[in-house]
Amino acid sequence: MERVLSLYFLLLTISNGFSLQFNICVNVSQPLARTSKQFVGITLNSTFVKENWRYFDLQSRRIQTLAKGLAPAYLRIGGTDADFVIFTKSKSELIKEHVYPEFDPVNFTMSESSWDSIHRFMEKVGWTLVFDLNLLYRTSGKWNSSNAEDLIKYTVKKNYTMAGWELGNEPGEYMKFGVNLTVQELVKDYQKLSSILSKAPAKVRGHILIGPSTIPLVQTRVIKFFNEFLQLGGSSAVTSPNFHHYYMDQASASLRDFIDPDILDGLQVEINHGNDATKKFTKGKQLWIGETSSAWGGGAKGLSDTYVAAFMWLDKLGLAAKSNVGAVIRQTFYGANYGLIDHITQEPNPDYWLTYLYKKLVGDYVFQTTSSDKDRRVRFYCHCAADGFPPGSLTLYGMNLYNSNVTVQLNQEFDTSHMLVYLMSPPNNDLKSK
Repeated sequence: MERVLSLYFLLLTISNGFSLQFNICVNVSQPLARTSKQFVGITLNSTFVKENWRYFDLQSRRIQTLAKGLAPAYLRIGGTDADFVIFTKSKSELIKEHVYPEFDPVNFTMSESSWDSIHRFMEKVGWTLVFDLNLLYRTSGKWNSSNAEDLIKYTVKKNYTMAGWELGNEPGEYMKFGVNLTVQELVKDYQKLSSILSKAPAKVRGHILIGPSTIPLVQTRVIKFFNEFLQLGGSSAVTSPNFHHYYMDQASASLRDFIDPDILDGLQVEINHGNDATKKFTKGKQLWIGETSSAWGGGAKGLSDTYVAAFMWLDKLGLAAKSNVGAVIRQTFYGANYGLIDHITQEPNPDYWLTYLYKKLVGDYVFQTTSSDKDRRVRFYCHCAADGFPPGSLTLYGMNLYNSNVTVQLNQEFDTSHMLVYLMSPPNNDLKSK
């Protein structure tokens, strides 16, 4: 390498005045993996569509400016409410058919004007859209694709550009709605959608179809569902096998959980399950983490929206990148307690700035790093630096989970004549700082 510029991006916990020393080995002889500029994506809940964007102002200059800061990025609009949205020509049009009458109270419409507003927003901020279609719109137990086809036809008519599509949110959990959807049925539904999209223009079809969108790959039944979806034909329908990931339930989350290396390491186990199935049943496709944050249930108030959440978020990006994950889609840009933007004050939370810095500093090629810390509390990751830095530059980013300072010694000589150091620590050592 003709020149190396090291960018140390550190997150520190509370210091009590003494120092520990660890060695970090960086191997730049051959990349482990390669990410894309859209590796870090964002979600918005379909609930905003349900509320006709009343609580998320798509025309807000402030929101648009903050969104532009994270471009380029995929925006996935989905979540639980995705399975109850029905596209109509106007927001006042009545839904004529409810295939599951028991869902009447939660079914809602998305008008043409709402769809237009979404795409105007996307064009202004430089994001590309992945939209989650209603899989619970079913007739005689089979997916009724007519409404999805209406939306696709309208998208063609307006010449909108799509990154891609998704079908249903966590379909393996539909028993909570009284629906028993088998893996075989889900595969057929995805094959049907793939066939429909194949007839659409390339810019509307997009290049992404993600599924089966399972909950975290922890329980045996969920891993089995994920594997069988790919094995029974889903592998040919989807471009990016995906699962959703959260570390814990917001109701029981504690401050200690956010800096527990055992909890952080749990993600690697799930990625390994997903990668094993993807490698076995597909031809060269990449696993996605299609929806993710710290704690499910909207995030833990006073934790998921504070400084301490950055440890989980940065470590997740590092683990996913070195494990050849194609994209990590963050729940959520705005809303609940895990939003990048505080939905009450509209101020960026710490994770927004972390995401912003990651996109500005971290490039595509990923290299192996190892730490001499056997307790796995000094955690580092290494990439080529982002565009704009001199050729051969590296970005080294990571964290110190100890309650003390650490000294890090690298295993090889780097040109440090031009070195940028971003040392991130909370004011007054308050891990719950905003």
